[in-house]
Amino acid sequence: MLQKAFDTVKYCVSLRKLLDKKLPVLIVQFLLSMYIAHKTHVAFNGCDSQSFNVSNGVKQGGVLSPVLFCLYIDGLLALLESFAFGCHIGNTFAGALAYANDLVLIAPTPVAMHTMLHLCERYADDYSVVFNGSKSKYIISHPQQ
Repeated sequence: MLQKAFDTVKYCVSLRKLLDKKLPVLIVQFLLSMYIAHKTHVAFNGCDSQSFNVSNGVKQGGVLSPVLFCLYIDGLLALLESFAFGCHIGNTFAGALAYANDLVLIAPTPVAMHTMLHLCERYADDYSVVFNGSKSKYIISHPQQ
């Protein structure tokens, strides 16, 4: 589980990833203008703060936000697949499944899981995302003898 995942997305990195995926420049420019102009305020106890610019993150509750975040961490999934430590179904890598801020790692051995977690840690450092250990769970399954 990624902590405050939507808040950590860096606009310039996210938009570069969209361009790298060959999204039309016009759409990327539209998203850029939509996010650069994004303002918000804080409401507390019946009072509203002054509006202020939002300089990072994808919009909470936004329809595109989970998809944009998936694109942001797509590099992590590709990294994990390239090392091939996770489980496979036939020739298909199934060792890392993700949607929005949820991530599932599936490894055949504890050593493989440790390696995958280390790769996640490296990616988190590079892209300013934080994994929330208190919301993370693990299951160990032993094959029937």
